[in-house]
Amino acid sequence: MLWSYEAQAFKAFEIVIADDGSKQPTFDVLERLRKDLSYTIIHVWQEDQGFQKSQILNKAILKMASDYLIFTDGDCIPRNDFVETHLKLRKPKTFLSGGYFKLPQQISNAISKEDIEKYNCFHLNWLLERGLKKYLKRIS
Repeated sequence: MLWSYEAQAFKAFEIVIADDGSKQPTFDVLERLRKDLSYTIIHVWQEDQGFQKSQILNKAILKMASDYLIFTDGDCIPRNDFVETHLKLRKPKTFLSGGYFKLPQQISNAISKEDIEKYNCFHLNWLLERGLKKYLKRIS
């Protein structure tokens, strides 16, 4: 979700979208969002010819202005300290690897722009109220 990058504590970054074959509606959404977001969006597109993630990522890397790259997927919602934490922990000749917490589809569908801005969707109680099953692994 691109709105979650608007809420980042560290603001000096750009987003390069590596797009493996989306259609016109994606182009239209990105054009509308560019007007409302404070950061730059660069859209790198290739025709859909099957799963070619590595190829489109390589094309996107060539468009990046920064010497530090953070990769994530379009269905991930980063916390507001995501970029800042990466930058604090970076070291030469190393890479950082993180994980994600997969939500059930009905909860993902319930997350609004406001839930991201107010940080609601990162609180356990908010998730439980929307049907997240309470497992020991998820309690921490």
